[in-house]
Amino acid sequence: MDGFEATRQMRKVEKSYHLRIPIVALTAYTPGEETRRMLEAGMDEYLSKPLGKDRLLETMGKQC
Repeated sequence: MDGFEATRQMRKVEKSYHLRIPIVALTAYTPGEETRRMLEAGMDEYLSKPLGKDRLLETMGKQC
């Protein structure tokens, strides 16, 4: 199971419990087709490598 399928499965489970768990992808890919696939799978946001501490904390702050 890859991250796309894991996200889809988590989103299905969430509906049963009326929850929303933030899912942030960490990828080595640049924006483009992968970004579209991530968002379509239900991921909330993505971070690209290399990742700095400030960007990580900013993203976590927005999602939590």
